[in-house]
This record gives sequence, structure tokens and C-alpha cells, in this order.
Amino acid sequence: MKVKDLMTPVSEYKTIKKSAQLGELVVSLADGKHRDILVTDDDDKFVGILTMTDILMALEPNYKNLKKKDLASDILSNRFVADLFKEFDLWSDALANICKKGCNVIIEDAMYAPSEEECLNEDSDLEQAIHQYIVGTHQPVIVRSNGDIVGVLRMADVFEEIIKRMSACACEQ
Repeated sequence: MKVKDLMTPVSEYKTIKKSAQLGELVVSLADGKHRDILVTDDDDKFVGILTMTDILMALEPNYKNLKKKDLASDILSNRFVADLFKEFDLWSDALANICKKGCNVIIEDAMYAPSEEECLNEDSDLEQAIHQYIVGTHQPVIVRSNGDIVGVLRMADVFEEIIKRMSACACEQ
């Protein structure tokens, strides 16, 4: 199976300008079926994606400091995570205040701009997409065709396909 067989076409996704604010974004999320938003420049060219995780991280600016910390060698035990929470003073303000400030965050400061290597070609095999998810590519994966963005491959869609195939195998036994 090819990535294009499971991807969601770009036409089904909402877009927002990179110069907009998160406050504008939440209004458009209220009536959408996807929680990820494609980000464009002033010429409507794709420049990035804004996911639920990106939005949550944008609400707490201290995560930028946490990203600078080398976590590669640390074990993410409950104790270690709790210590980071205190050390970086995460979510210390009232949620209402954090959300109010978050409305003014510029989309470009919160979005994720995937590299070419993180994008998949629409003719890539599904197995390659699964591998990219497992090794840590930002989700969802942007799908390209001839250099243009044509779709988005969501982990939920990939997982649904795997479950469907596993169910068919289980029935054969």
C-alpha cells in the first residue's frame, strides 16, 4: 500500500497564515474535523504545521528552555520528569492566564517546519511511513508529490489500517 492511499488530501485541512495569532486559530478549530493546521506564508505556500502538541508547548514558553537541555542521556523516570517540571517552572501560572497570553502567540513561533527528509513522497510504501513514525518524525507526516504538498498522513489512519489487516489475519486462523 502506498502513502497516497491513506493520506488525507491537503484540501481537507484548514490553513492559517504564519503571521496570525493562536487566538485566531482556536476560532477556526471549533468547526474543523482536524486538530492539525497547515501553516502558509503570505503567498499561500506551505511553511509548516501546527499540531496539538505544538499549541500546548506554545502556551508554556519555558518549554523552549527545556528543549535546550540535553535529555538524550537521561532516563525519563517519573522523578526526573517531576524535577524538570519544577526546574523549568512549567505551568506555574493559572491555566486561565496561560491561555489568555497564548492567544497572542504568533503562529510562526509555535509551528513546526518539517525538513525535506521528514516528508514522504505520495508513492512511498506504507512500511516506510510506519518506520518514520517509530524513529520519531514529527506527527503527522507531510506528503509531497513533485515537490508540492498534497496530503497529510496521520498516525491514526496508519494504525487503523494495521488493525484492519491484523483483524483479517486473526480471522484466517
